[in-house]
Amino acid sequence: MKNYIFITLALVALSFVSCKQTEKDSGMLSADNLHTQLQKKLINAKAGDNILLPEGTFSFKRSLSLNDTPGITIKGAGKGKTILSFKNQIEGAEGMLIKNVKDITLEGFTIADSKGDAIKIQECTNVIMRDLETTWTNGKLATNGAYGLYPVSSTNVLMEDCEASFAMDAGIYVGQSNNVVVRNNYVHDNVAGLEIENTVNGEVYGNRAIGNTGGMLIFDMPDLPQANGDRIKFYDNYMENNNGENFAPKGMVVSTIPPGSGMILMSHSNIEAYNNTIKGHKSIGIAVNSWLFTGVPFESEDFDPYSTNINLHDNIIIGTEGPTDNTTDYGKLMTAALGGQAYDIMIDGIFKPNANGVPTATYCFRNNGDVSFVNLNAHLGDSPQEIAENKTHDMSVFECTLPNFDTNQHDAWLASN
Repeated sequence: MKNYIFITLALVALSFVSCKQTEKDSGMLSADNLHTQLQKKLINAKAGDNILLPEGTFSFKRSLSLNDTPGITIKGAGKGKTILSFKNQIEGAEGMLIKNVKDITLEGFTIADSKGDAIKIQECTNVIMRDLETTWTNGKLATNGAYGLYPVSSTNVLMEDCEASFAMDAGIYVGQSNNVVVRNNYVHDNVAGLEIENTVNGEVYGNRAIGNTGGMLIFDMPDLPQANGDRIKFYDNYMENNNGENFAPKGMVVSTIPPGSGMILMSHSNIEAYNNTIKGHKSIGIAVNSWLFTGVPFESEDFDPYSTNINLHDNIIIGTEGPTDNTTDYGKLMTAALGGQAYDIMIDGIFKPNANGVPTATYCFRNNGDVSFVNLNAHLGDSPQEIAENKTHDMSVFECTLPNFDTNQHDAWLASN
């Protein structure tokens, strides 16, 4: 009996120690001093640490940062429940900056009112961004941060079930990255809702963009370390009423986007877009442009300014009704050249030369319903008068088929997450 009692007490004690140890290992931070302890925790983090954030609203005056330490999870009680507020930020360019980390998971919290970008992930590998929110609570201001959720120069990125609003550039922006999945996110009231830029091998699906200036963008930009994006599969996305004002500062590329733009593809290669719904835009349903149409010079010899192998099929494009917006330069050009008429599909008509130097379109548009179409033929002249004289509406030359392509290099990594 004595031995039984001793063993029972020992097991109870062991259980108590085990529970205490589990609580310690969980990394749950105290709500009482989170604003002073979180950055210390990030500085002193060890490989594999789980850093758990309590529910509540917490104010920070300086950026939060994590560098180099692998295998870190930062997890809150859920977006809208754990709120990290930077309304009174006095130092730092971001709300949260994660740099050069392998195996990083961010989940379940909101970053609000950061001075610059809300969450920036830079030069990281195996990135999970899940159930996050970024926002600026004073509404549409040119002084808001440029990007909400911003993975850049990273490999193996999964972003899902997130929300981003009121960014003065893009709510979600994935730049110069490789092997990317962006799915089931909601972007609203930004200038650009969701933007994929200079990224190779990506799948973008199940996302919603409502009330932005431009719903979703796939761009290549010149003079960046990763010159050309390639192989983006874009499907089952929903873009509606992206007719919001453009509040980006003048001089930024996105400041030219006319309110009422559903989707814009620019100087990118190998895009397959299908089963998307693009509804209720006052300027453009889908636009396909070359960089040359912007008139902005570039220096990089590696940069390909043309859009090539653009495969748009089986999309729903409805309710594109003008008059087109004329509050931006792009919109003013459209208004002057097209008489204020909006189009479901618009292309600039500047095509990449083939091996013989002949400009050749490699666009295929099929099964997109009874859509309105205009080719601006901007290679013949880019003034409003020249475009008005040279524009054409024959889409039959683009009724063709391009082979579908897979973006499955990330499948093994995704399967484990």
